[in-house]
Amino acid sequence: MSLKTRLVPVILVAGILFAGGGEAARAASYPLPFDPFLAPEAFGCKHLLIPGAELLPHDPVVDSRVLPGWKEVPMKDGKNKTIESLVIKGSAIVHKKDKDGKPVGPPLILIPAGGLVYDATPLETHLPVGDRGVIFGHRAVLVKKDLQEETCRNFSVLAGRSFEVGDSVLTYLMPGPKGGPALLWRTLDGVSIRPHPLDEYPAGLVPPKSSTRIFGAYTHAGQIAEYTSFSAPLMVGETWKIDGKTKTVAANSEWFPHFRIVPISCPIGHHIGLMVYNDVPILLDTDHEMTLYGGMLKIRLVKVHEKSGKVVFALNGRPYTGTRGIDSLIGRGRAIEGIKNTLSTLRKLRGS
Repeated sequence: MSLKTRLVPVILVAGILFAGGGEAARAASYPLPFDPFLAPEAFGCKHLLIPGAELLPHDPVVDSRVLPGWKEVPMKDGKNKTIESLVIKGSAIVHKKDKDGKPVGPPLILIPAGGLVYDATPLETHLPVGDRGVIFGHRAVLVKKDLQEETCRNFSVLAGRSFEVGDSVLTYLMPGPKGGPALLWRTLDGVSIRPHPLDEYPAGLVPPKSSTRIFGAYTHAGQIAEYTSFSAPLMVGETWKIDGKTKTVAANSEWFPHFRIVPISCPIGHHIGLMVYNDVPILLDTDHEMTLYGGMLKIRLVKVHEKSGKVVFALNGRPYTGTRGIDSLIGRGRAIEGIKNTLSTLRKLRGS
């Protein structure tokens, strides 16, 4: 079966039945005051949403080893490395449906749009202009970055829901960890820090920019925050020298068919990674091995145990067992550690 036939057009998704109640059932394990699996509900903030940006891995397989064939590349000072890692999120056991809406055929694994993410990030620090990195196995040097600020104005967000500004995904918490309103911040590829408490500003008064360059002015901080403005940096493009050849990487440009690349910045504008995500859903069956990224990634679905929810699969020949899907955090680097930190923060906030 060709790659084209297994990268599922959106229209086919309507004909797929999610096992166990689908996303709503999985989201129920994260009670209010927030639900990271729900889609964002921001009103009036016009942002080019990266598919799957709000998703987090659910009970992921965690393996700090780099995948076979992938690389860690020393940076200029030799004290740090950029590391190729893989994130799978939002995967689920599904069935095709017949004309009467009944499930037919063997179980499959669906990875939603934005659910399969290649990430090349430094191990600890950011990657400055002039330093070495790695992109799909090739040594690369960051030559230039094009950073802009994105501002969304006059929008509202419900408590427990997320919105996207610049390279950031922000979840509005009310109440937050200390009782007052707060924002749980993370980048598009998952790097996170502690929740930020918010100060309320009267309408018409714009606060000074904080050291993180993320700021917001809102007039109400109950279950709905009504924002006058919210700003964050956005990495719109970068220039790299890859194997001696200069290449410009624009945000959301197509790297492989059905895969788009996005440079990622932290709140103060440092380059902290390149992520590549699938812009259409992917279906996996046990009869075929899927080869992606020009042969760099091979995914083999071995067996699906529907009753137990266990899924046996292999990535580049290395075996794993997933829970209710193949969600995974493979490798190291800021993206992987950031996602683990986000999941840990959420567990603490819900008291588990």
